Amino acid sequence: MDIALNSRRFRTTAAVLLALVVATGCAGADGGADRTAPSRDVESGAPGIAGSDAADADQHAGHGPGGIAALGEPVDSMDELASWVQEETGECGDLAPADRDDLVDYLGPQLAEHYAPFVAEWATCSIPPYDRLGLVRFEPDRLIEFQRSWQQAQEEDRLVDDPTWAFGNGFAVTAGPVGNDELGLHYLWCTPVDIEAHRIPADVEGCEFARTGHH
Repeated sequence: MDIALNSRRFRTTAAVLLALVVATGCAGADGGADRTAPSRDVESGAPGIAGSDAADADQHAGHGPGGIAALGEPVDSMDELASWVQEETGECGDLAPADRDDLVDYLGPQLAEHYAPFVAEWATCSIPPYDRLGLVRFEPDRLIEFQRSWQQAQEEDRLVDDPTWAFGNGFAVTAGPVGNDELGLHYLWCTPVDIEAHRIPADVEGCEFARTGHH
């Protein structure tokens, strides 16, 4: 009788141990799956494109990077900027270099004082419906100073509206709708704007880069 009892106890103990081993193995497999997340390869796009759709999703959720670096790759020359614009739009084949006096005439003296000090070079080309669309490159890091200067002018009531240009990383086009809609560039807003838009914090607190109609 003692032998039968001990045999039953042995079988019960073995069954319990087997169940524990199986349960532990399953838990280990599940835990490993939780710890191993798939990697995501986010590549920067052409000038003016802030990255892949995955990066845009993060920025919509408020987790994206900020500042001009988030606007895409910079351009090294006016020829590079013009070539990219021509490639994206199929227009802008009649590039005409211009100087500072031309910029003042183009913008008017009142607006020129807020733009011109920060511009390294600019040129114009034709993209319908604009006979003269301005392409602008900023001095290194001067686009950050431009943000600060524009915001200060608004605070001092010397300016009311936000810039009408559309911006990339160190460059801009003077026709905001072309830059925003066709080139994926962003407006600079330093005042509250109640419009649905893809928003990126600018380099200056209180300002943001915004692209409307982007999903």
